[in-house]
Amino acid sequence: MSAPEPADHDRELRELIVRVGGIIQEMTPQIVEEMTELLSGRVSGLDRDAQMIQMLRASVDGNVWTIGHILTNDIAIESVQPSTAAVEYAMRLAQQDVQLGSLTRAYYLGQSLVVRRGIDVVDGLDLDDKNQQMNLVRWITDVIHNYIDWMLQYVTDVYVAEHAKWWTARAVTNAAAVRKALRGEPISVAGFEAKTKYSLEQHHIALIAWLEFDTAGTDEQRQIDLLLRRIAAILGSTKPPLITAADQTTAWAWVGMPTADLSPDALTRIARLAESQEANTIRLAVGVPGDGVAGFRRSHEQAAKARLVALGAQRYRESQLVAFSEPDVGFLSLLMHDTKSAITWTREVLGDVAAPGEQHAALRETLATFYATGENSSKTAEVLGLHRNTVRQRVARFEQERGTKRINGMEISLALKLFDLLGDGG
Repeated sequence: MSAPEPADHDRELRELIVRVGGIIQEMTPQIVEEMTELLSGRVSGLDRDAQMIQMLRASVDGNVWTIGHILTNDIAIESVQPSTAAVEYAMRLAQQDVQLGSLTRAYYLGQSLVVRRGIDVVDGLDLDDKNQQMNLVRWITDVIHNYIDWMLQYVTDVYVAEHAKWWTARAVTNAAAVRKALRGEPISVAGFEAKTKYSLEQHHIALIAWLEFDTAGTDEQRQIDLLLRRIAAILGSTKPPLITAADQTTAWAWVGMPTADLSPDALTRIARLAESQEANTIRLAVGVPGDGVAGFRRSHEQAAKARLVALGAQRYRESQLVAFSEPDVGFLSLLMHDTKSAITWTREVLGDVAAPGEQHAALRETLATFYATGENSSKTAEVLGLHRNTVRQRVARFEQERGTKRINGMEISLALKLFDLLGDGG
């Protein structure tokens, strides 16, 4: 991709392009200040601290000067060396976990501003030939667009490569501090915050995000990051979540919350996000909000248990989001370390009732309601819309199938509940 070359007969246009390029180079300091103020004020993540703003200024300066240099010297874009400051800035954004979208938006906003200033320069030439003026504007605009397109592709590749390294580094850097806190070792709250940029002295909720398939690459890891940040926004967090890579496909995260409670509405919105196309193959487990260091640790333990349920319980195997606060999840998590024994026990208690088929499913539903209503046939019939004799016949059939085994309503209810949640292990 290179700037178009004027026809041999149009030397005057070439001279005007050189003149415009020279003026843009002279205006570079003013354009840089204007653009730095614009971008740092309007693009998320670019105004984090004075050093980042200074790097932004240097990046803008390098790009604006290069555009002027291309125009002044009629240089093909393929021959231009990318601005060192712009490349370093893209790397720093990746290291600071600023979203790639912010870098892209900054380039497009910067492009618009430079185009406007280029048009202003052309207007200031007061050319009598309006066709020539229009051709000059088109030329300047094409050069700027082509340069920004080329440069944006370059810095995007730099950002992606650096962010991939950053994900791996974070697995070591943040994980060391996080694991120490999770093990219950004495830690300095101030030291933890200095290392991870996350305060332990607040309300937290822990999440675990993982990919359904072990095919993680940079895009998938970035997708996990983005999803966790979207969740933080839903929860009303004013700061980025603490995210540490447990492995190539799994991230642990904590979100600082403004209140100690997770509202049903917020959980519903998170569940909707988890089921959206944006989440793709990412699954989520969520703990319960907690306070301070103990809450940080406890919420993660709950998220880890919810993940076990998501992976092992039949009812939740297709769920994109499993929250520890959901009914049955805490109870099920107690069984996840020995689900085989739990399933064997349910079969022993239920006998043939645990067999597949609609007839057995109807019998299980009747028994579950029967024991939940205190072994009341009339109430069971009313709840299920059955005749009372039908209920009695089904219960009698179950009791006959048990033979001499004792009947304990609580035990049978628990076995039915476990069968509903765990399935038959098939």
